[in-house]
Amino acid sequence: MKKRYFKIKLLFIASLLFNTSCESYLDINDDPNLPTSVPAHSRLVGAITTSNGASMWRGSREVAGVTQYVATALTTGTNRNAETWRFTASYFFWQNAYVFTMPNCVDLIVLGEEEGNPHFVGAGKTLLALNYGMLTDQYGAIVVDDYYSGTSQLNLTPTFNTQEEVYQRINQLLDEAIVAFDDPNNVTPLNFSGGDIMYQGDVDKWRRFAWSLKARYLNHLSKKSDLYDPQAIIEACQNGFNADGMDAEFAYMEGGQQTDENPWYSWGGFTNEDPLQHRYFTWNQFFVNLLQNIPVTETDYQDPRISHIMNPAPSDGVYRGLKSGLGLAGGQNGSGEFTSVEDYGLFKNSGFYTRPTSPFPFITYSEVKLIEAEARLRSNDAAGALVAYEEGVRANMRKLGVPSDEINAYWNALVEDGVTDHFNNLTQGLSHIMRQKYITQCLNPETWVDMRRMDYSQEIYGPYLERPANINTVVFDVNDPNQWIQAMVYETNEQNRNGEQIGDNSEQYRLLTPLWWNRP
Repeated sequence: MKKRYFKIKLLFIASLLFNTSCESYLDINDDPNLPTSVPAHSRLVGAITTSNGASMWRGSREVAGVTQYVATALTTGTNRNAETWRFTASYFFWQNAYVFTMPNCVDLIVLGEEEGNPHFVGAGKTLLALNYGMLTDQYGAIVVDDYYSGTSQLNLTPTFNTQEEVYQRINQLLDEAIVAFDDPNNVTPLNFSGGDIMYQGDVDKWRRFAWSLKARYLNHLSKKSDLYDPQAIIEACQNGFNADGMDAEFAYMEGGQQTDENPWYSWGGFTNEDPLQHRYFTWNQFFVNLLQNIPVTETDYQDPRISHIMNPAPSDGVYRGLKSGLGLAGGQNGSGEFTSVEDYGLFKNSGFYTRPTSPFPFITYSEVKLIEAEARLRSNDAAGALVAYEEGVRANMRKLGVPSDEINAYWNALVEDGVTDHFNNLTQGLSHIMRQKYITQCLNPETWVDMRRMDYSQEIYGPYLERPANINTVVFDVNDPNQWIQAMVYETNEQNRNGEQIGDNSEQYRLLTPLWWNRP
């Protein structure tokens, strides 16, 4: 574990030397023991690692509060800002992606092309598309065409692409990645130096990763009637992940450097011995409710995954959460009851997603099947949608280690509760699909895309979905329950350096303005 961290650190240093130094200077007094370039097979590990730790984690940390997966204990301090929608230009996902992550992806593409290694080109383009997707889904317009090319200097005042253009570039990158993975003329295997820490050189899984992302981003266009194509989405799903064990995810490790561990367990704000000081103290009551009720009818039924995701309260063994914005002093749902630390299972180290070795998925087989279910439902194939939906639910339960008899019992409960009839109704079918996606995509920023596409509807997510208490009144009207957060504020550095491209970056505009794909 220490060896991998040290190797990544060296690669990062080498990358900086390679990308920023002057060629004419490097031509003089070359050190034969310090190569001036790094081969593609040595760059893959860095592209995967930074896509996870620098980008997805940084784009998930606050969003997990927005989507009400988690809750803080204190009602003061910066930790509660996310769940009460207090966002400013100090939100740094933008910087992490553009400075630390995506140069690795671009260099991987350039080196793969120079070496005649199309599989590395495919991996670089797949990861670059993923990062562009995560960025644009939080900010809207971003830099794509005018970004670092791998051969030119960085442009400090780049032109932004509209989100519609970004989606076109994402689709193009993924198409090109798929072609690259299909190319048999590859010189060096993906895992030549052990750098493919995700798929160990399995090109078919990389190809299916690209197709799965293609399905995700095509499916985001559900409000764009002239662009939404259910059959194209279904085709992408069929070419995407098709079995357990294919999920694109970063496997954290125990026993090495702290950054080898899952950030939801340690370095992301959970190292303090006092749990009240943790970034997130416990799970949100909204999430607890979703795991204790069947969609549409709200019939009481405890999802067997609950014990694999969270711990019950030490005081009485009950699964309980806090409402966003109230903290521990507010008690469960703001009732003023259950205000002791012992009344809640702690978020850290509570289950499948928050242990030191817990994987952090980019996209999963379960998500692909649930995307397929939505596309089939929207194309009036209720029976096909139900089949895909069932497999998506079962796959996630298998991933979390739920015993087969409990999986069968859960599905039988859904059937007895009328799930087949529910899929004959678009809204009810979507309620099943989106609530299951919420559960299966635990802590992933992709959930925020779904909630916005569904207009934060209680018809979809149930009566428990409410805006947070102590909401940011500088931006949001406390008397308008339909006013929900829509996007993020661009980062300070970009605002100061490139403000002409950003335009109005006020919280009042950015947080309230729906993104392109979220407008008809």
